[in-house]
Amino acid sequence: MLRLGFVGTGTLVSAVIDGLHATHGDRCTILLSPRSKETSEALAARYANVERAESSAAVVEGSDVVFLGMRPNQLDEATAGLPFRPDQTVVSFLAGVPHALVSEKVRPAGHVVRVNPLPPIRLRKGPVVIYPANAIVEDLFGGLGDLIVAGKESDLAAIANGSAMMSSHYALQNSIIDWLVSRDMAPETATHYVRSMFAGLAAVGLDAFAKGEAVDPAHHETRGGLNERGRRYLTEIGWFDEVGRALDVIEGHVLLASSRR
Repeated sequence: MLRLGFVGTGTLVSAVIDGLHATHGDRCTILLSPRSKETSEALAARYANVERAESSAAVVEGSDVVFLGMRPNQLDEATAGLPFRPDQTVVSFLAGVPHALVSEKVRPAGHVVRVNPLPPIRLRKGPVVIYPANAIVEDLFGGLGDLIVAGKESDLAAIANGSAMMSSHYALQNSIIDWLVSRDMAPETATHYVRSMFAGLAAVGLDAFAKGEAVDPAHHETRGGLNERGRRYLTEIGWFDEVGRALDVIEGHVLLASSRR
């Protein structure tokens, strides 16, 4: 049995454990640090192979693979004095924290891998980005979504910034739902339709990627039709340009925060 341990147990770690239990529950045990109390207790109650440890030190002592799921600014405090071993693999979920810094904090652990999971991982959907390549980590996360092994560490920073548009994605969906409701559609019907439509469009995009095909917006509209009219309007007012500018703002925010550490 592979022994997995989590130092820091928040919402994202909970989603990862849900996914791991569905794919590897029969061949691993999971130790959780006592923080957060509510989340760790709930996971231990939900799954027979999940146990809540008395301390983070006990998690590290009892694990082959250790996952770091605390907040980035808690790295120093959370890892201080923990008994890492040369035979251990450490997986960092800490967005923006360089591989070299994590490696320094978890010495003498032999292998350190950064992973960028997203909330849909609990449904085994969405991208899972790792760096560098590691057979154990790739095996663990291979069934939890679309596994992407980054070619260089800087890819993780760019991907993290791009991921910061997730809430905007839902804001767009909600705006369409609200508009449909304003046209006297039942909220449940409007919500079901819009969520399903975006899920279907995502599936079409991934299918095109698998076939090596580009997704040209013009191929998803009729000349003179409704989709073309809507996209033309958004193009004319610079809506799509603003997406790039929003990502620039996000990138600048991250760089400023890093300079203050």
